[in-house]
Amino acid sequence: MLLNRQMVFLYVTLAVSVGYLVTALSLGAPIAESGLTPAFFPILVGAAAIVFCSVLILQALRDRPEPAPEDAIRSYTHLWVVVAIFLYIVAFKPLGYFLSSSLFVFALILLFSNFEKLVLKAIISVAIVGVAFVMFQQLFGVRLPTLWG
Repeated sequence: MLLNRQMVFLYVTLAVSVGYLVTALSLGAPIAESGLTPAFFPILVGAAAIVFCSVLILQALRDRPEPAPEDAIRSYTHLWVVVAIFLYIVAFKPLGYFLSSSLFVFALILLFSNFEKLVLKAIISVAIVGVAFVMFQQLFGVRLPTLWG
């Protein structure tokens, strides 16, 4: 079916991704004489979002939809992800990159898994944020806000 909740969500996500990419392209060239510019990462994210969303749309169009049982429990994970993204955006500057990103990644891990092994999941969150910090600092040359200044 071309229009069900999942497909509408994917179409809206694709439209937002295209708008994001167009906006990112207006930031300028992604590569200059001195290397990567600040426009590189947003353009990369926008292009990747379009590709991945297109793949999901094609997969959904090829698959036959399974009829949902009448007594199925509705999941609101997608709404919680939107709330987590909003809170992350609000907390990013005042809390700094490490704390806000660690909490965000930890929240996403919990949204898509169970509530077991919380310490391990917290360690994984901090490790992901640490690797991303090094990547931004060393590869992209982007200074991220920190809690300590």
